[in-house]
Amino acid sequence: MLLDFSSLSKFRTEISALGDFFFHGETSLFIEDIINKKNQHKVFAVFRDEKVAGFLILSTVLDESEILEVAVSENMRRCGLGSELMEEVFGWCAKNEISQIFLEVRESNFPALAYYKKYGFAENGLRKNYYRDPLENAVLMSKKLF
Repeated sequence: MLLDFSSLSKFRTEISALGDFFFHGETSLFIEDIINKKNQHKVFAVFRDEKVAGFLILSTVLDESEILEVAVSENMRRCGLGSELMEEVFGWCAKNEISQIFLEVRESNFPALAYYKKYGFAENGLRKNYYRDPLENAVLMSKKLF
């Protein structure tokens, strides 16, 4: 579900804890900026037993969006939560006339690459030495929606 400011404030600690584990503290910064209205990012979340089990942060400019972060709890992977998030995002994009979605992913993250390809994202570039800890290339991917 797309979280409004109230829901995001309520679940900020859970989302930040899950994301910061995977993204080295960046999630907390995104969430605080959204709550403080310093950006217009959208946060989608899936829940199990009333707890955040996964989330996706989406940035939108005009008719294009970029997936900034996606995370699913390790104990909840392969349960369809990533699919729920992606379907929710695609639905939101259709309602908001978003024509294309972009993302980047670590070159060595084979499960994520396969996941995005499953949803029709195509590789269309490489950013050399983009990621740190460890130093690694980023694969650029995109998907046209209409």
